[in-house]
Amino acid sequence: MGIMLLSLSGAEARVGFGIRAGVAYASLTQLVDEKVAYGDRLGFCVAGIVDIPFSRKFSLRPELVILNLGGAYDVEYPVEEQPYLRMERIKSSYYSLQMPLNVTYKILVNNWQFCVYGGPSVAVSTPVREKVLPEERKFRPFDVGMGVGFHVQHRRVFTSIYTHSGLIDRQSRKQSHESQLYQNSVIFSLGYWF
Repeated sequence: MGIMLLSLSGAEARVGFGIRAGVAYASLTQLVDEKVAYGDRLGFCVAGIVDIPFSRKFSLRPELVILNLGGAYDVEYPVEEQPYLRMERIKSSYYSLQMPLNVTYKILVNNWQFCVYGGPSVAVSTPVREKVLPEERKFRPFDVGMGVGFHVQHRRVFTSIYTHSGLIDRQSRKQSHESQLYQNSVIFSLGYWF
């Protein structure tokens, strides 16, 4: 434990702080009888980043990200006094506070830096805004996921692409025959290191 604290305190002088903002391409992935359906939407992303280097090539990079997510998915529900189910496409949106903990590998070439990074994340979200159905449906207020990304940096400015997949079924109230629903996103952003 003491060795870890010493290595972190030695790296502390080089800890970097940055911000990034961009466009989030969000998609709700629906699994129905082993078939996959997607419903997408465009949102936005803003994030604060801390870069804690362990060596010249590796660092730990936690983030605090505000995302506008959601998408679309299909719901079947009974129609009053009719012997069939009606299918409806539901569009939804919500805000999520995501906390990824990424490990970064850096390649330095003159004033350029190329990075690949990835790791787990946890997220909490606001209630979902969508069209009201005859039965109440709720999304879970939390998610756990994995992400991987790539960024290119020149001096203090960088651009990145990051893809994230949620691992928890977003629907908390549903019938046993209903599908699973997962949140995925691809984020394109521009950032700056202070």
